[in-house]
Amino acid sequence: MKTRLLVGVAGLVMMAWGALLALEVPQIVEFGAWFLAGPLVHDLVLAPVVGLAGLALKGPVKAGAVVSGILVLIAVPVIWQPHVPVNPGLHDRNYWLGLAISLAVVWLLVLVRLVWKHVRRRLGETEFTEAT
Repeated sequence: MKTRLLVGVAGLVMMAWGALLALEVPQIVEFGAWFLAGPLVHDLVLAPVVGLAGLALKGPVKAGAVVSGILVLIAVPVIWQPHVPVNPGLHDRNYWLGLAISLAVVWLLVLVRLVWKHVRRRLGETEFTEAT
């Protein structure tokens, strides 16, 4: 019980510290976009779309869709605001190209898995018909 209380108090202290730091943010629009619009867009748009896609998609295609969504969400901050101050080695690249290559690799792997599954199924049917 003491440990829970200590962890809870530590969490409340960190939350208060974060709130104080957030009040110092001069760009209130960006702050609102990240901490208000982001969760709203996620909960009202992204989550229902992903939920419906999860019901409709199966196997490797579902996994490819999940990984693609994660890659796009990771890329959004640097694609959305290209005026971020340059930090050598961090922001000096073509993020659109990187995202496109990453998505191409994901969907190539999905395609390879689907083809492999189809080939195994065909080989299994061939072996079964030859045995009878």
